[in-house]
Amino acid sequence: VLIRQRCDELSGAYGVSPRETEVLYYLGRGYNHGYIARKLFVSENTVRTHAKNVYTKLDVHSKQELIDLLQNRE
Repeated sequence: VLIRQRCDELSGAYGVSPRETEVLYYLGRGYNHGYIARKLFVSENTVRTHAKNVYTKLDVHSKQELIDLLQNRE
């Protein structure tokens, strides 16, 4: 629940689209691109594109930076 709330907060603040927010939520939970693709019924390439956009918009460069941001440990 807290991860979902934090994803929504960041999405609003950084202009992340609703679909990118869904990908952000799964990335924040530690899921890989294949799992996310199956859950969202899209290709892995689409997930990679959304993930790249999320990383760019949030100005993070690694999964650890993303997790730290989600856990508010900037």
